Amino acid sequence: MFSPLLSISLHWTRLAFGCVGFQYSEEFLLHWTALSLDVLASTWIKIQGANSALIRASLKTENRTYNRIGTVLAKNGCWSFLKGGFVLDSPSNLALLLFQNSDDKDIDITIDSSSLQPITDQEWRFNQQFMINTQRKRAVTIHVSDQQGNRLQGAVIAINQVSKDFPFGSAIAHTILGNLPYQNWFVE
Repeated sequence: MFSPLLSISLHWTRLAFGCVGFQYSEEFLLHWTALSLDVLASTWIKIQGANSALIRASLKTENRTYNRIGTVLAKNGCWSFLKGGFVLDSPSNLALLLFQNSDDKDIDITIDSSSLQPITDQEWRFNQQFMINTQRKRAVTIHVSDQQGNRLQGAVIAINQVSKDFPFGSAIAHTILGNLPYQNWFVE
């Protein structure tokens, strides 16, 4: 689906894998010739020690940390695909890809086939719309039950988003995300 770019090069080499506290990491050597580069990040994640966990990926370069470049709700013993991205806008030769359980539970995280792939802006937008339409706009069925597990018909519920890492929300145009006047208005 994504074609390699001839004018931009991003090559990575896995240097090491390790665990520090609750963070699991892989190191990559990065080389690129563009001033700004859209990068698609992906890896396979498997956890043990909890029924499920929200795993966050971050990328730390020599000059900058890219927080939450991807998340996945991983289930115990099953491989889950973490996919995300970021704009690499600061030159660096070394990057550390970090994976962390968002609630800091003590679990084991296994990672495999990590990838950082440069993509064009057009490919980025296509992938963004595809994910919005297939993942973010999917139907949700909510079942409400009492303490004994009996279904309650006609219950009125309210949903409050308490964390931006929670895989629930709405699509926002990319022009709003970087709009400082809108951000200031929104937090007032």
